[in-house]
Amino acid sequence: MFPKFSVRFVSRAGMAAMVPAMLLSVQSPAAAQSAAPPSKPGIFENLSLFVGPDGSKQPQDLGINAEMGVRFAANWGFPISDRFKLGAQVGAASNISDGAVHVLDQIGGPGHRTQTFVTMGVFQRPSRFNWGLVYDLSFERYYDDFRFSQWRGQAGYGVTDSDEVGTWFTKSAHGQDGHLGLTAVRLDPISQVNAYTRHTWANHAQTTVWVGVANAHSNIVWVLPDNSTSGHMLVYGSSLDIPLSERFGVTGAANFITPSGTGTVDAFLGLTYYPGRGGFRAARNTFAPLTTVANNPTMAVDLRR
Repeated sequence: MFPKFSVRFVSRAGMAAMVPAMLLSVQSPAAAQSAAPPSKPGIFENLSLFVGPDGSKQPQDLGINAEMGVRFAANWGFPISDRFKLGAQVGAASNISDGAVHVLDQIGGPGHRTQTFVTMGVFQRPSRFNWGLVYDLSFERYYDDFRFSQWRGQAGYGVTDSDEVGTWFTKSAHGQDGHLGLTAVRLDPISQVNAYTRHTWANHAQTTVWVGVANAHSNIVWVLPDNSTSGHMLVYGSSLDIPLSERFGVTGAANFITPSGTGTVDAFLGLTYYPGRGGFRAARNTFAPLTTVANNPTMAVDLRR
């Protein structure tokens, strides 16, 4: 028979050991939350914010100017029909640029330009096939105030899990008359059609290259009398989207309408922020925007005088 003090000691020691065991068996709020099923994507899942440098030279720059500045953009996609995997997108952007050639401001023109872009449209990713159609608006303060619009569409097919081929196009919808000094001018978006191929890499990065044909554009150099226009011209370009984390990625694109002397040389590159932590899923999400917000690489503008 054990002494009384031994029985009491064992009993008290056992109770003391049970207390921390009971405490450890109770889940903390954080542990309970982590054990719960993952929540549905939030409202910001398919929202992206962009900032980065932007450069542009187009026929609207009169053959004597180019622009270099900074771009801010926001692009958001959301579902219209889950059943049909039909989504909508809306986005806006602002380019604030200074003249990169010290000529236009010497003949009475401005030394800077501001552009505001708005893009709205629908898209669908039912399976390997995808398509989208958007309407682009541009409001520009340059040597006059201008408003442009165009239709822009894309259709692609995933030939493998990593490779897609397709086409994208722009169709001019609205141009505007204006003036540089006392000289009347007419500015219109340039329609183009391109075939592209896109590869998705193991790190979720996407690279796209394209080649196509653009409508005629002017060969105007403002200080010379020539008002000739080119015929249908070769277009080529590329874009990239590289996720760095759930929150951040690198995005850029460039587009060139030949010849480069009188055609277009447009490019941008910068940092994209994903508030909904969707960086690695942006390339695959059913309701992520199919196209970017309009910018100079996707909205070239011609000049006539």
